[in-house]
Amino acid sequence: MNRARIAIGAVAGVTGGPATYVVELLNAMAALEDPDFELHVLTDRPDLFPDGRMVTHELPLPSSWHQPLWDNFAVPRLLRKLRPRLYHGTKHALPLVGVPRGTAQVVSLHDLAVYAEPETFSRPQRWQLQAHLGHAARRAARIIAVSEYTAEDVVRRLGVARDKIDVVGHGVHPMFQPIDDPARRQVVRERYAAPAERLVVFVGTAQPRKRIEVAVAAVASLVDEGLGIRMVVAGRRRPGYEPGWMRNPPPFLTLAGELEARDMVELYGAADVMVSPSSFEGFGLTFVEAMACGCPVVGVAATSVPEVVGDGGVLVERPEPVLVANALRGLLTDETHRAQVAQQGVARAKMLSWPRAAARTLEVYRAAIT
Repeated sequence: MNRARIAIGAVAGVTGGPATYVVELLNAMAALEDPDFELHVLTDRPDLFPDGRMVTHELPLPSSWHQPLWDNFAVPRLLRKLRPRLYHGTKHALPLVGVPRGTAQVVSLHDLAVYAEPETFSRPQRWQLQAHLGHAARRAARIIAVSEYTAEDVVRRLGVARDKIDVVGHGVHPMFQPIDDPARRQVVRERYAAPAERLVVFVGTAQPRKRIEVAVAAVASLVDEGLGIRMVVAGRRRPGYEPGWMRNPPPFLTLAGELEARDMVELYGAADVMVSPSSFEGFGLTFVEAMACGCPVVGVAATSVPEVVGDGGVLVERPEPVLVANALRGLLTDETHRAQVAQQGVARAKMLSWPRAAARTLEVYRAAIT
């Protein structure tokens, strides 16, 4: 029996949650070796996908600003050559025009933050996202939402019927595990100038809706109380975003920049707490990665965060410095409480896996082409 040809758009060179999602999902999908599907990956980073288990097609993407050209010209041109049974856009978008007739379409929607907090996006980003989100929601045979919250948001804001949406959460890579060796933890802490202090980390893209300034202010208030704290902010910076705390970091703050995954594992494993007072998350992958490493998390009980974190962290009502400081103080000064939350976080993270997400996604493909 001929296998159905599936084309998957995979922008993986721009780091962040959607890039991690597509790399981990497709590698897990290829490992399943489903006999019904022939996978073709249209990507700017073919080196991130395994040879032999899927066919890769390189579509260069010079920068994130070229994404509209990538989605609407490069992708449909290749689709007309491949003539796939289905095309899966994994980052909010489906081509506006040019998809061959008879090709079913599936889209992954990670969040609708551009509608909820439009001021946190540049004008070109707002135009691009809003145009593509509305089109993708109308055109897709099936929509994959990464959380129940995102699914309900798509229904509410885009007017999509709930039975058209499949919720497929993220997984967590097996390398995200606790560091059991105290000596190794100490080496990592010394790398970030925190050999004896409490270590608080933020991991993610520095951008307005992450509200990192709230975390910085919260830690500053605890330092003023006399708590010895080193805070590390790791991740890429959105172009054009350079707040005061980043231009002139306070003495307790280290800007680590973008880290490799292995370095993130060590940072999580050595940290006492991961804090992310983000006001809007479609899923919240960094919470899960930190929990998997035995690092207690502090976040805001809004959007998808309660759904993802559950009892594996401490959540506050609003992204306000005093609330975040209280949550941090409770974890940093009570070792028993911190250990209990860490244990709950590890258990929570074990409920998520990329193979499970991959199998669920393949079922969505079957539903879309039947």
